[in-house]
Amino acid sequence: MNWLFTWLMLITVLLLIGWGLLRSERIYQFPFLVGVITFSFIMPQIPALADDHFLPEGAYVKTIAFSILCLIMCWLGWAPNARPFRFLQQSFDEKRLLVVSLLLSVTGAYFYYKLSRLPGDVSVGVQMSGAPVAWLFFARFMTYGLAIAVLCFARRFSWIAALIIVVDLVFYLDRILVTGKRAEAVELIAIFVLAFWFHRAWIVPRAFAVAGIAIGMLLMSSMSDYRDITRANSGPIWEDISHIDIAANFDNLLKDGGPEMHNAVLRIYNTDMSLEFDYGMFHWNRLVFNYVPAQLVGDKLKNALMAKLPSLGREYSPLTGTTETGMADAFQSFWYFGALKFLLLSYLVRKLWVSANAGATTAQIVYMLSIVPAMHAISHQTDWALIVWVHMIIFLVPALAWARRPTSHNQHERFFADAPLLQPHLTAAA
Repeated sequence: MNWLFTWLMLITVLLLIGWGLLRSERIYQFPFLVGVITFSFIMPQIPALADDHFLPEGAYVKTIAFSILCLIMCWLGWAPNARPFRFLQQSFDEKRLLVVSLLLSVTGAYFYYKLSRLPGDVSVGVQMSGAPVAWLFFARFMTYGLAIAVLCFARRFSWIAALIIVVDLVFYLDRILVTGKRAEAVELIAIFVLAFWFHRAWIVPRAFAVAGIAIGMLLMSSMSDYRDITRANSGPIWEDISHIDIAANFDNLLKDGGPEMHNAVLRIYNTDMSLEFDYGMFHWNRLVFNYVPAQLVGDKLKNALMAKLPSLGREYSPLTGTTETGMADAFQSFWYFGALKFLLLSYLVRKLWVSANAGATTAQIVYMLSIVPAMHAISHQTDWALIVWVHMIIFLVPALAWARRPTSHNQHERFFADAPLLQPHLTAAA
């Protein structure tokens, strides 16, 4: 039975990837990217778990069956008749938009610089605390500035936009290389490819996408070794990195399994046995954790704002630094109905995609910065996109509001008032 569900899981993932490869523009869309993250991050972890006789009876099948259901919801949520978000349709003054990009980039770069001064043993592959958490929180401004600058540059060549991009990349790439952050690396690629898709309809060749999936899957299992090196040396030592045995690490992952799916199996099994659910309060706690600063309100008040969640089984002790996958927190919230979280997430991201391809600049920025957190609903937790959206509402929306250009009610919204509306013929219905 375990291997039957393992093969069903693989078939589901391959169908998502195949759906994306059927039409070239779909490689930028959520169902395909869900298939990619599942294939590269989740699938290599489960063959060993299928033969793990120490897992509770039936726990593996429950987890894989629920995972398949979640993947199906990601595809069903990508509704073909989704309409654009009207509230994301604004036009902008180009000069003001570049000023916003510059100010956000400078602010974010300052906090990235502060983070880069930290020794590796407190900044690489560890749970940060204290001031570095705040620095990381505000360093996100640079990502906003970079996304805006790249979008402006994709629309029309600008030396100012190019300069902002170059300076931002210095800090961004330093952060990626030192900490080995996969999410930041993928997000950086997404910013560029999506910006040039929205304004020039450029598409990454599907052969490149397939190669990227294969390479990413192989490299994923060696990231811990990479981070061990950068943590010990506060930066990459290329001679040591060259000695990482990527093939052996991947082979070990297939043989031994991965901790994330092991965590998910135990978490889902415990929840199914206890039938104690948090009914979505997990998301409230994550918002409090991320946006209520204990330094200002105190730990006592912050803890009081958090809801009490069901306790985990005593035998459940995940390794520090590992995730539980979004399937685990979805099941913890609503049992098998928790898969509806993925349906809702996919539907919202779909509306962002339609809005972005209709020429709404705000939607383009939001989609560029949301697609990677949305993918992490599979590999990490379902709250990632929500956390990012709240951050945008607090900090990015006011900045963009200043850069808006007033438009009449009868004028169709577009990037700048004098810009032609780019509507790739194949995206709205894809």
